[in-house]
Amino acid sequence: MNFNKRYLIHGFLPAFFSACFFAVMVTCIKATSSELPTIQLVFLRSIIGLIIIIPFILLRGISFVKTSIFHLHVFRGLISISAMTCLYFAITNIGLSEATLLNATSPLFIAILAVPILNERISPRIFFTLIIGFIGVILILKPGTSMFTYVAIIGLCSGFFIACAKILIRYMASTEPVIRTVFYFSIFSTFYSGIAMIWFWQTPTIFDLSIMILAGICATCGQTLLTYAFTNNEASTVSPFTYVTVFMATLFGWIGWNELPDIGSGIGAIFIIGSCLSLTVQGRLPTAWKIKKA
Repeated sequence: MNFNKRYLIHGFLPAFFSACFFAVMVTCIKATSSELPTIQLVFLRSIIGLIIIIPFILLRGISFVKTSIFHLHVFRGLISISAMTCLYFAITNIGLSEATLLNATSPLFIAILAVPILNERISPRIFFTLIIGFIGVILILKPGTSMFTYVAIIGLCSGFFIACAKILIRYMASTEPVIRTVFYFSIFSTFYSGIAMIWFWQTPTIFDLSIMILAGICATCGQTLLTYAFTNNEASTVSPFTYVTVFMATLFGWIGWNELPDIGSGIGAIFIIGSCLSLTVQGRLPTAWKIKKA
């Protein structure tokens, strides 16, 4: 990792502050999850993000939103709202640290998806790393015990959908500016979740609305910074910052809700983080992720 001035400005700082924003965001979701349905949390986060991003679009002119890959934005929006819904549902029902850690398993899925999508082969070293990572997942999920729940599986699904979204973002980065990508995400996530509001809307209290406004601001800032960092750097120099979110969320979960992972989950976290860092820092991600945007 070449820690030079360019990386500091365009990689390290955006990725680090993105992780901090996401940690505050998931904490806000946890704080309001007992009062509002999961899909409404997704809707509020999305529409607040859309309100924030619209002025930046207007400054650039309506022509800025023209794109030749509109269909990919539609697909990316569907994938991303699936990831958000799974994550928020997991945050509502299990510990904050476990939910964010399962969400952070995306590098494991990226390596697997590289096989059918990019026709890349999994070497014995990558295969062993993946095995270690998924052993960690099993320790978190605890199948066959009374602690195993379908909620944890849904939390793991958020990691899969995040992996799909990251691959798609990286593919789109050659033609799409960061703000345009975030704008279309906000448009489609608001639209998709807005449909569900016909059945699930509940009038939020002033407190809950204030917390969700903070969540929307943090999520939009975090997403913009992360998209910028991934667009301008190799994934191996950006992905490790995902675990800053995990550590901060664990701290906030302990302070706010007295949540602490058990020993099994702690060991699982070490396995997952270690294997994911091995896949990213040592350049074991798909070829498409190793190419910087020109």
